[in-house]
Amino acid sequence: MGDIIELTEDNLEQYNDLIGGEETENIGREYYRGIVMTDDKGKVIASAIWEMIHLDDDEKDTEARLVSMHAEDDDKAGRILEEFRNRIREEDAVSCFFELKPDESGITQKVFEKAGFDISETEGSEIVVTLKELNEKTFSRSGKTPPYIRELGSLMVRPFRRGVMDCIFHSRRELMEDLGTISMSWFEQQVSSYVETDDRVSGFLLIHKTPSDRLRLEVFTASGGDAKKDLFSMMVFSLRQALKYYPEDTEVVICRRDSDIKNLTDYLLPEVKGMKVIYGRKEGV
Repeated sequence: MGDIIELTEDNLEQYNDLIGGEETENIGREYYRGIVMTDDKGKVIASAIWEMIHLDDDEKDTEARLVSMHAEDDDKAGRILEEFRNRIREEDAVSCFFELKPDESGITQKVFEKAGFDISETEGSEIVVTLKELNEKTFSRSGKTPPYIRELGSLMVRPFRRGVMDCIFHSRRELMEDLGTISMSWFEQQVSSYVETDDRVSGFLLIHKTPSDRLRLEVFTASGGDAKKDLFSMMVFSLRQALKYYPEDTEVVICRRDSDIKNLTDYLLPEVKGMKVIYGRKEGV
C-alpha cells in the first residue's frame, strides 16, 4: 500500500482533476481538512475532505462534517474512513456526520454501517434553484430597495471585518465556521450585499461563486430592530444584481444551515426540495 497524503494548497493542483475542484476549493480554509490515499505507484485510490465544526467554541462539542469521500472499492473506503476518524479524534471531535448523494462516490452504505454510522435517506440540506425561477417569484417584484442596502464591492475591508465580527457576536444563526477569517474577496463583490445604517454594518447576504459557476448563498444574517425587513431587502437587491451579471439559467445553491433559513425557503420556494441524500451520523468517533 502507498501513502496517506494530506491535501494542502501547495499540492492541491496535482489532485484537483482526480477529486474535483468543487470539493477541493476549500482546502486552505481554516477548518477544512483533506487527505488522499495512494497505491504503491502513487495513483490516488481514495480521498476524503471534511470540515471541523465548533473546533474553537468552548461551549459546543466539536464535530466533523465529511464533505466528500471517494474510493475505488469498499476496502479502500474503509481504510480512508478509519484514517479520517483517527484524524478528527486528534482534534477532539465527539461526533461526525455526512450527506452524500446515493452512489456518488462508489461507496456502499455497508462501509459506513460497519464503521458504526446510523444511516438514513433524507432530503438534503441544500436546495438548488435558477435565477430565472427566483425572478418569477412575487418577492422579486417588490419596489425599490432602500439606499442603505449596497453591493459588497462598495464596502472597504476594515468595515467589512467589523461588520462580520458584529454579525458573529449578535447572530442567532449557524454561520460559516471561518467567517471571521475568510477574505472579503472570496465573496462575489457585485452580487453580495450588506446593510449599513449609522455608519455600522448590521447585516450581510454573502454569495460565493463555485468553480462550476454556481452562486452559493453562504451568509444571510442581520441584527437590529429592522432585521427581517433588511433580510428581505438584501434578498431582492442581490437577486437583481445577479440578473445583471449572470445568465438566467445560473444555478443558485442555498445552504439551509438552520431552521430559520429552512422556514424562509419553505415559505418563498415551497415547491423546491433538496435532493435525496444518504445521511450518516456517528456519536463517539
